[in-house]
Amino acid sequence: MTLSRSITGAALLSLGLALGCSDDSVSISSQRYSALSDSSFAVGDSSILEIGNFAGKVTVMPGDLGLAHVVATKWAGQQQDLDEIGVEMVQIPNGVRIRTTSPSGLTNTSVDLEVTVPADARPTIHNGAGDIGYEGGALGESSFSVGAGSIALRLPAEVNVELYLSVGVGSIRVEFPIVGQVTEHLVDGVIGTGANGRIVAQVAAGGIEVISQ
Repeated sequence: MTLSRSITGAALLSLGLALGCSDDSVSISSQRYSALSDSSFAVGDSSILEIGNFAGKVTVMPGDLGLAHVVATKWAGQQQDLDEIGVEMVQIPNGVRIRTTSPSGLTNTSVDLEVTVPADARPTIHNGAGDIGYEGGALGESSFSVGAGSIALRLPAEVNVELYLSVGVGSIRVEFPIVGQVTEHLVDGVIGTGANGRIVAQVAAGGIEVISQ
């Protein structure tokens, strides 16, 4: 079951001038235009969340049982470019798949995604350029990857999970005690018993941090 709503609008913010927002216009910063859409999906236990974003910020937070909610904000340097940015949100078996695309000729475009899912959802998230922020139960298999940017994982204080973290250029910070291999660019080990799940996170250039909720 999918419930969806879409709001599209833009207004140019001139230097030194603030414009108010109305139902069909959105004030924006840095001379960019925006368009927002959102959808809700019914999901079951141990639901699946698949995200492929070309650029922007992806935030995943725990929400209501049985429900996934997605808010997507498209950004572009020109108003007409907003229609060229693709955002696909679809129901898949026991989960949600989100894909964003931008034609190769466009510049200064991105999509910010804010997603709430049950805490036991299993995410697979790739972000080409930008940041990923995740807070959840770290149950089952989870995968995160970023080309250029950062990954921040907020896990329960009593988490029991296997970790494989790697950074090409950058650094890794883990707040939890780890048994295994720990270097500035690679962590391959276990927090607690490791019995509840496995997290793989990889960044080509940027950083990874794993901290307590």
